[in-house]
Amino acid sequence: MSSNATVASRRDTTGAGIMMMMLAMALVPMIDVQAKHLVTGGIPAMQVIFLRMVCGTFLLLPVMLAGRREEIIPPDGRVNALLLGFFSIATGFCFFGALKYLSIADTVAISFVQPLFVTLLSRLFLKETVGPARWIALLVGFGATLVILRPSHGALEPGSLLALGSGAAMAGYVILVKKSTGGSRPLSPLTLTFQTHFMAVLVGAPLMALIWVGLRPEQWWMVLGMALFGLVGQYLIIKAYDCADASLVAPFAYLEIVTSTGASWLFFAQVPDQVTFIGVAILICSSAFIAWRR
Repeated sequence: MSSNATVASRRDTTGAGIMMMMLAMALVPMIDVQAKHLVTGGIPAMQVIFLRMVCGTFLLLPVMLAGRREEIIPPDGRVNALLLGFFSIATGFCFFGALKYLSIADTVAISFVQPLFVTLLSRLFLKETVGPARWIALLVGFGATLVILRPSHGALEPGSLLALGSGAAMAGYVILVKKSTGGSRPLSPLTLTFQTHFMAVLVGAPLMALIWVGLRPEQWWMVLGMALFGLVGQYLIIKAYDCADASLVAPFAYLEIVTSTGASWLFFAQVPDQVTFIGVAILICSSAFIAWRR
């Protein structure tokens, strides 16, 4: 295939990648709502993310056995697969841990250092071209998250540090996903979704004997709901990065602030104020500008 045909093919799928990321951002806050109920109900954040990954693994295992048996254990790239699990469980642990201290909207806002890290790492490790206009739009979008957050607590506040750690770990996960869906032997989004869950279970299992807390029946239903929303959302995110450049798709994760603010309002009676809506409007404009500049 010629270079012109490759570029045309990438452009054809860019719109689909953006739409998949936007749909994923509409689903992700439903994970956060259930996780917040669990961690504020006394379940450790590590156990919450571990249970989500266990449920996701068992839900996907029949699909893998039916059509992708040889990819259950990756034939090559075992280190990458293990790192996928590590970054995934680190992202969930930090994010769910932050929910114990912060609202969903504030946690998401702080963790949105992720697109900035993704753009930087995509330039370093994926050799993607990032023009000045994208950098400016990214910085404007990150500034908008600070407008929404209006941080007034100290730099060592644990919720803020955990949320920042979540954004950094997610950026590492995104770069690994992008590397795994490219190259001479690309992995499918379904296989990557399974490997992420399966490897996260392997990473987190040794800690469970030390921190395990028994769940009530209604909490088990929350875990199942969290796993279902997580599977669909994670698949869409992986597929989005498969369809378009990481530096282009990543800023559309900013739309999660819109849906997470709505979830905070609907489920926890945390009503956004005018400044929050101004910040959200800036985020939307920033993402739309990046798409236009592609």
